[in-house]
Amino acid sequence: MPYFAWRTGAIALLVMVGSACGAGVGSGSTGDAPTTDAPSTTSAPTGTTAPSTTVPMTEVAPTTSTPTEAATWPNSVLALLAVDDDPHAEGYSRDDWGGWSDDDGDCLNTRHEVLMAEATASPFLRDDGCLVAGGRWLTAFTGTIVEDPRSLDVDHFVPLANAHRSGGWDWTRDTKQRYANDLTDPRHLIAVTASANRSKGDRGPDEWPGDRYPDFDPSYRCRYADTWVDIKLRWSLTVTSPELAALADMLATCDGDPWADVAPTAIISLGEPIDLGEPMDLGKPENGDDPPNPGDVRNCGDFDDYATAKAWFDTYADAYGDVARLDGDGDGEPCESLPGGP
Repeated sequence: MPYFAWRTGAIALLVMVGSACGAGVGSGSTGDAPTTDAPSTTSAPTGTTAPSTTVPMTEVAPTTSTPTEAATWPNSVLALLAVDDDPHAEGYSRDDWGGWSDDDGDCLNTRHEVLMAEATASPFLRDDGCLVAGGRWLTAFTGTIVEDPRSLDVDHFVPLANAHRSGGWDWTRDTKQRYANDLTDPRHLIAVTASANRSKGDRGPDEWPGDRYPDFDPSYRCRYADTWVDIKLRWSLTVTSPELAALADMLATCDGDPWADVAPTAIISLGEPIDLGEPMDLGKPENGDDPPNPGDVRNCGDFDDYATAKAWFDTYADAYGDVARLDGDGDGEPCESLPGGP
């Protein structure tokens, strides 16, 4: 499905603001972004401990769209975001958020579920049915057409480190893993080119794309900002003042809510935990045997720096080779574009 075709929303109480205010205004951005009908969504899973900062909730009854409503969007949605200019930067570890899971037990992990869902041409699987081996994708951010899934990263739209700083630091491990593998919102995880993912890193809209990534498709600005807002609202994550200003600037270019024609989904409940298993063990067993084959469970964007990627790569390379396709040129140096790379 085309990458512009997704929509989640925040909650029936929160995102109805965007849906009501934008309904009938038009779903286009400033460019000619293709759209299709979004897939139906399921109820959001339950979670664990709520973050310390919550999103203010305002009930707004849906009404028929008018020019006045169009003028109030997006300010009415931005007003729902909680601002915190002292984000919690300490203590972030990528491993706390777990690896890709296989929640439905079909042997396709989250990465490959996303690749299957976003393929614009029929994808095909490896013989064992557990890995997407080919297809065609129209990637987010750049609109690049890709036919080799190994050149794609599956990216957290709001990066894990950003989620940590804006409230996720206070979540339990179960909630962090659920955020890292969320498939209930089809925009939460997206297939992007590796170069776009590594350029983005953990930056927010106040730092990226802009001049940092000139290949960014300007017609995606509106959808980028609106998706960022929806995910922050849905997971009760905060924004900084510069982040809020950048979002307002991007959304001011919109003709209306780009996802107004799609029904909202529920906000994430941070209550009961979902057990996604033990954290991945990156070390070899004490008996000297090879560790279990992890499969294609990591992208370069999952690592904070080259040293971390190299350590993971070396753990499995002797026994299984480049199982996660991190070493594109086969020189034994994975993810060379990460900070600290050779």
